[in-house]
Amino acid sequence: MANTLNYQFTFTPAAPLASAPAPATDAPLYASEDGLVASLSSQECIFKLTRTGATHVMTFQVLQAMDLCREFRTLDEHAARIQSTIAGLAGKREEIRRVLESLVQRELLVSDADFVARLQRATRRTPAPLRAVFVRACDRPPQLAHLLTSLADYERRFRANRHYVLLDDSALAAHVNEQRDLLREFARTTGCRVSYIGRAETARIVERLGKAQPRARATIARLLQRDAHPHPQRFGGGRGVNLALLLAAGARLVLLDDDQRLPLKRPEFAAPGFDPNPNATAQARFFANMEQALGAGEEVDEDPFELHLAVCGQALGAVTSDRYPLDRAKLRGLNLGRLDLLTPQASIVTTHHGSYGSTRTESNLWLYQSLDAASLADFWRDRESYLRNVEAHFLLYGVSHARADAVPGFTPFLLDAGRLLPCTNPVGRGEDSLVGALMRYCLPDTVALELPVAIGHVQESPRPRAAQTRTALRPRVNDFLREFVRRHLGLFKAEDPARRLRFLAEVLRDLAHAGAGERVNHLDEYLSFVRADLIDRLQHRLEALTEAPVYWQADVRAIVQANAKALLAKAPPRLAEWPEDLDDAGCARALTEELTGFADACEHWPDLWNYAAEQGEKLLAAA
Repeated sequence: MANTLNYQFTFTPAAPLASAPAPATDAPLYASEDGLVASLSSQECIFKLTRTGATHVMTFQVLQAMDLCREFRTLDEHAARIQSTIAGLAGKREEIRRVLESLVQRELLVSDADFVARLQRATRRTPAPLRAVFVRACDRPPQLAHLLTSLADYERRFRANRHYVLLDDSALAAHVNEQRDLLREFARTTGCRVSYIGRAETARIVERLGKAQPRARATIARLLQRDAHPHPQRFGGGRGVNLALLLAAGARLVLLDDDQRLPLKRPEFAAPGFDPNPNATAQARFFANMEQALGAGEEVDEDPFELHLAVCGQALGAVTSDRYPLDRAKLRGLNLGRLDLLTPQASIVTTHHGSYGSTRTESNLWLYQSLDAASLADFWRDRESYLRNVEAHFLLYGVSHARADAVPGFTPFLLDAGRLLPCTNPVGRGEDSLVGALMRYCLPDTVALELPVAIGHVQESPRPRAAQTRTALRPRVNDFLREFVRRHLGLFKAEDPARRLRFLAEVLRDLAHAGAGERVNHLDEYLSFVRADLIDRLQHRLEALTEAPVYWQADVRAIVQANAKALLAKAPPRLAEWPEDLDDAGCARALTEELTGFADACEHWPDLWNYAAEQGEKLLAAA
């Protein structure tokens, strides 16, 4: 046995609660607190409570009993599980019950009511003001026209008179002119203040930032300008995120894409309250055409921006005590150790929503991995609709209850940039999930909050996704960077997010300067892991969903076989955006380029953000 406080015990899985009495509906639930363990003898150990630092001496048998009490259940249920699992305790339920009651007295078992009360003791905060509504646009005038029309309807209804900023990354001059005219017409009809930030305006911002931070001139240009990046042909949504974060530094901001549209809708499966389950899945409903998809759900009555402003920047505990209350009964069966997001210190840094219309993903693997029973029934109800649904062109996707997430996968609706928020990679898909991981890394006491509402999303044309879904998974550069960041969550202790970001820059450079063989091995291990993990999850879905239609099972097996073939192949470990003719040496060089470029961004970003925060609205006005 290791004599260290980092030792972790692993015991036999818990036996069924066949002999446990039926719990009363209002009976309190209890779960064991996490702690660190060190051996004192062959019979005893010391247990240090993680939350308070209090130390307790106990026998290993009591420690094993605590390990069986990780989930919120009644004391009688815990006693039954312990009795049926630990050898020598058969027929000793009363003695077990007395030990459990003593653990409650010593605060080693926490009740559901105390857990909720502890969370909701969070101090209510005064969030930063809203700077503006930022719209990312790029060569899609028809989509932008629909969005601005819906925003004009919103302004006529709520008379909010908000400031709208169009971040136009268009490459075609005709589209630039058309989108500028659309913004002018929107300002004329609504009377709202608007700002247009195109290539020329972005260049002025880059020049101003470069004068303030001359050492970072090249990095600033790569972060914000298409032609300054070595890969200008890649999707550039990250440039818009970075620009919006700088223009709104020190305040809150709304972020929209040109292919979105109001109003916000409440799905038919939406329900009040907060869901604490970290494994809760979103739900989906599928439709025959876009008209049906856009008509799904019930329009939200209140101001959709105020709906998000009421919670973004607020303490999570305060939100779970009023707008989205946490019912203690929802804790039943949840492992306390996995509720690490629910702390009094947690604040909401971003808010999110579902979507109705087109899917927001490049691949539709999520259709086979995470749908709940009702969504699956709608997804595969007959072969004809299934063949349409696998493309996910017409659907509604969202959560049933408000829920917290550590690393969200989609674009946030509202962001609290009252303190430093990190940049994201300016190019490549997956920029939103990457910045989500970086926020959690830089600000470990923050969470994302997803609300049970959805926004319209209509892409310029249907994109074939089913064929891509059935091919071997090819992670993108930003997927790799996101998982690299996630592996470092919780490892570093600096309180200052700027220091954390600069330290990450050095960690990225460390891998960038590893030997070529080490870089290739790192990529190969990453690709092997993500493909093996996907295969494992899909195999478990096949085993669990024995009643699934044969056409669904055939597609799942095809996905498994494609990824198994790629897993066993001796191919160079290429990421999705890299050329198909790269060999191992080329992959090593490409990885170094990607890591070095993003490390430069992480190093210089804090100074850029601090300068932008000092400038406030002057930076936007100067453009």
